[in-house]
Amino acid sequence: MQLAANGALVDKPLVDGFTLSLSLVYQSTVFRASALAQMEVLRRAKGYRVRQYCVPDQERETIPAFSQVEQQINTMPGAYLWALSFSAPFEETETNASSIFVQITDACTESPMFSDYALASHFEALQGSNTNGWNRRNPSILAQPLLIGPPALLDVELYNRAAVDIRCQLVLFVAEPCLPPDQVLRLIQEGGGGGNLPPNTRRRYY
Repeated sequence: MQLAANGALVDKPLVDGFTLSLSLVYQSTVFRASALAQMEVLRRAKGYRVRQYCVPDQERETIPAFSQVEQQINTMPGAYLWALSFSAPFEETETNASSIFVQITDACTESPMFSDYALASHFEALQGSNTNGWNRRNPSILAQPLLIGPPALLDVELYNRAAVDIRCQLVLFVAEPCLPPDQVLRLIQEGGGGGNLPPNTRRRYY
C-alpha cells in the first residue's frame, strides 16, 4: 500500500518479471494482461515460492506410439497451478505438439482441468529460427489460477496419437506456500530423515 496525494491508501503498481519481460510487449487489451489481472492477488501474496514440475520427469524419456504416460504430481495444499509449457527437441516442437494430448485432473475433486483432452500445441514454446537455434520458454498463462486442495495431487496424462515415439515434456508452473522451518523439519522426520523423503511423483505407462 502507498499513500496517494489525497491521503487515501492505494495498492502500489505491480512490478515483477511478468511486466518487465524484454521479450513481450505489455498491452492492456490482450489475453496476457487479462490473465495477469486474474493473478494479481497471487502476485501480491507473500509466502509463496515458484515450483516447476516436468512430465515425464526424465528429460530423455519418450512417450511410446499410440500410448500414454500418466504421472502423479505431489505438490502442497493451497498451491496454485498458474501456467503450462510444452517443449520438445528443436525443429520437432510443432510436429510433436500436434500429436500430443494433455489432461490434468485434481485428485481431490476428481475434476478434469479441460472438458476434453487438449492439444499440447496450445501450450508450446515460441519457436525461434534455424539461424539462432533457440526457443523462447515463455509459459502459457492460464485464464485463472487453479487452486489445489488436499491431498494436493494432480494426475497428468500425455497421450501420443502418432505412429512413432515422441520425446517431449510438459512443464507445470506452480506457486506453493512456503512452510516455516519447524514444519519443514517435521516433514523430513516423518519421511524418515534426510534423503529418505517420499517421492513426489508416481508414473504409469500404458
